[in-house]
Amino acid sequence: MTFDCNAFRKALGTFPTGIVVVTAGKGADAKGITVNSFTSVSLEPPLVAWCLGKSSSRYALFTEPESFTISVLAAAQQAVSDRLAGGAGCSVTGLALTETENGAPGIAGALAIFECTRAALHEAGDHVILVGRVTAFTAQSEGAALTYFRSHYGVAE
Repeated sequence: MTFDCNAFRKALGTFPTGIVVVTAGKGADAKGITVNSFTSVSLEPPLVAWCLGKSSSRYALFTEPESFTISVLAAAQQAVSDRLAGGAGCSVTGLALTETENGAPGIAGALAIFECTRAALHEAGDHVILVGRVTAFTAQSEGAALTYFRSHYGVAE
């Protein structure tokens, strides 16, 4: 039996996910990437994780820094997601940003912002799992989230 990678990808797409932007770097050097593989890992210590393809042109930009910031996008932030996705550019210059203590900016208007120090990198097939220890966070008490389901954006309220 052959394994159909395209069918597997479609099957994975039946699981709705939220959309986050991960940023690394500081000031004019800050870069961002759209991610839908974000998850909580642990409350004590506070850990989160996300995955990055090893073949990504942005691999070194996000695996080398000791800190990064994760912004959970609001429903109205699809343009931010599109800009920092896939083959699009990774500069956050010109986006509405918010300063953080770790230096990697958050996306202004995001539902939540998690400032992280890198806790671990785990090799996992054609991806790497980046685990971050949350050192600070902010969250809005209301607002709809940008979601992704079967290759289309949606909204979760």
